[in-house]
Amino acid sequence: MATQAETNIRPAVPVAPDRIVDYDVFGDKRFYEEGDLHKGLFRLGEEDGRGIFWTPHNGGHWLINDHELLFQAARNTEIFSSNNRESQDGAMVMIPPMADHGEPRFAPQSLDPPEHGTYRLPLVKAFAPKRILEMEGWVRELAVKLIDELAPKGRGEFLAAVGEPMPVTVFMRMMGMPLDRLAEFRSWMHAIASDSQERRSGAFANIAQAMGELIEARKADPQDDLISDLLASDLDGRKPSMVDMQSYCLLLFTAGLDTLVNTFTFGMYHLARHPELQERLQADRCLIPELMEEILRRYGVAMPPRVVTRDYEFGGVNLTKGELIMLMLPAGNLDGKAFADPMTFDIDREDKTHITFNSGPHRCVGSHLARLELRVFFEEWFARMPVVRPDPDQLPTYRPGLNLTIAELPLLWEPVAG
Repeated sequence: MATQAETNIRPAVPVAPDRIVDYDVFGDKRFYEEGDLHKGLFRLGEEDGRGIFWTPHNGGHWLINDHELLFQAARNTEIFSSNNRESQDGAMVMIPPMADHGEPRFAPQSLDPPEHGTYRLPLVKAFAPKRILEMEGWVRELAVKLIDELAPKGRGEFLAAVGEPMPVTVFMRMMGMPLDRLAEFRSWMHAIASDSQERRSGAFANIAQAMGELIEARKADPQDDLISDLLASDLDGRKPSMVDMQSYCLLLFTAGLDTLVNTFTFGMYHLARHPELQERLQADRCLIPELMEEILRRYGVAMPPRVVTRDYEFGGVNLTKGELIMLMLPAGNLDGKAFADPMTFDIDREDKTHITFNSGPHRCVGSHLARLELRVFFEEWFARMPVVRPDPDQLPTYRPGLNLTIAELPLLWEPVAG
């Protein structure tokens, strides 16, 4: 049974004691006791159950860790909104909330239907499967370059060597961002993912300035990149304003420079601990699509926040207008009611229909790009690298938060002759 944390923060309507959990997304004790973020999420469900619960941490908010309830909530934008209507129009819901309603606009992610659809359509076109598939040649060249630079060394930190530059370079090139600012841009992403008001505000300001300069440059001289395409797009009969473009760029910046990095790194950490699985994939690379989907299921990353738009009964609790709620998508993928033996990583699992990319109107438009990058990377990795293993002298480090992260992943292997 859940226990009530020592705090004065309470939901607007009294909640039964078994619906209150002591859970902090930025530093829950289970994360550190397990030494593993996903094991911590699973343990929360084992200890306190699955459903919808209130936590007093980070300003107080609800959380959902039940697969079916997550599916319902993700599709019900009328009740569970991405738009912080107490702040500026179209501002994103954030946990914890920003001081003085300082949440930025993240269109279309921070908008609800029908306005959401207007802003989403240009992104759907930009990330359409055919357009993404056309990128495969240069994405593969990048993967080969990064792997071939790493292979002769015999040891390395995977995140810095491949897990970060692979997906981030792809996305920055798509956007037309200057590649020499990769490290700087990633540092801003780390700040956004923190619970520090000061760091988050500073990062948002830095991104707005950098993207504003890039938008103005593309207005003056359009290029073959996503920002130029968005400038030329149609939003119900008009061109995007600077506010619209800043909103697009902020959304794409935060999505493209973080989420897939974490998926790559969690997947590699699992593989490093299972040499037999690496050997199987080296022998039969046709299994890579199955590997990808099981990585996406078992190691989900994003936990998007929402705000309740009106008083509403859901999942056996009474929600009040204005309360915040976290969609714990990675926990939903670890729900035993949806997946047999959910903590077991099994590429032969018949049903891998995960909710890592969310569901409903806000389903990730970048899912085709993510799958292309994962497929191409693992095809080249298993063709070029020997079996890797974790470095026993340098354990991986984690960073909890609304996006689950491995901050460092040191690996060892037999050096590959050049």
